[in-house]
Amino acid sequence: MKKVDIHVEVRADPRLLRSVRGLLCAWVRSQGFPESRAEEVTLAVDEACTNAIRHSYGGPCDETIELDLGTGEGGVEITVSDRGKPAPEGAVVARPPRAPDPSALKPGGLGVGLMRRVFDEVDFRRGEERGNAVHLFLRWPDGAPPPAEDGAR
Repeated sequence: MKKVDIHVEVRADPRLLRSVRGLLCAWVRSQGFPESRAEEVTLAVDEACTNAIRHSYGGPCDETIELDLGTGEGGVEITVSDRGKPAPEGAVVARPPRAPDPSALKPGGLGVGLMRRVFDEVDFRRGEERGNAVHLFLRWPDGAPPPAEDGAR
């Protein structure tokens, strides 16, 4: 990540993710992405946070999740990390796409596929003894960052 614009540390509690979603969606829009794209990015990052709470920590707890939002060469970069139990080998692979069967849908397991669909690059890193991180990269719309706003206060 070339430049971190925002660093957020939030307790691993799903109730607190609403505030994170609001901040994230506004930041993605400020980077020149349309509302619909910002909502997709927000949903995918929310899935990453939820996975950290559910799988790394085993549920809501007083541990934290960290998010870094920044810009890099050619786009925006988001990293979600935790200090919980490392993901098992092979646990962060996307399920193969198939026609949805509403009677067979179960909660969980769809977040990794969503992240891979929304972002141009997805890189999962599991810690040796503790922690996980997912680095997400999305190219700028139209290939260039938004112009700087005049009149900065």
